[in-house]
Amino acid sequence: AIITAAFVDDILSLILFNVLFSLTGDFDVMATVVNPIIGIVFMGVAMIGAVKFWPKFINQVLLPRIRDVEGSKVSRKDEVLFFLMVLVLLVYATVTFFLGTHLWGCFIAGMSFACLSKDHHAHHVWVKQTKRVTSWMIR
Repeated sequence: AIITAAFVDDILSLILFNVLFSLTGDFDVMATVVNPIIGIVFMGVAMIGAVKFWPKFINQVLLPRIRDVEGSKVSRKDEVLFFLMVLVLLVYATVTFFLGTHLWGCFIAGMSFACLSKDHHAHHVWVKQTKRVTSWMIR
């Protein structure tokens, strides 16, 4: 229950963040009311997709078709999964950028891969592939 409350709190904070910053300057109904509503609907659809579509598509359709290459450092399935994560991140962030803030898309893209498997494989792939970039940015 606590994790669910934190998840809902994050979403509500992002919505409030968008509405608050859209109030600067002249009042624009499209930027202040319509775009956030469309963004909220998009987030709802993306959340349903994160639970119903992505796990089945990735685990049952996409990854079984990928053959691993012998002797490679990173498996081909992990490469495909990482590419899909980056692609979903860019698409969701771009769509929600035009609806208010790219942070909505980044948040929902991350949540889209949370239901893939019990051993948090998507998280391990993301950390493994972004480790060098993250350590370079921290220095």
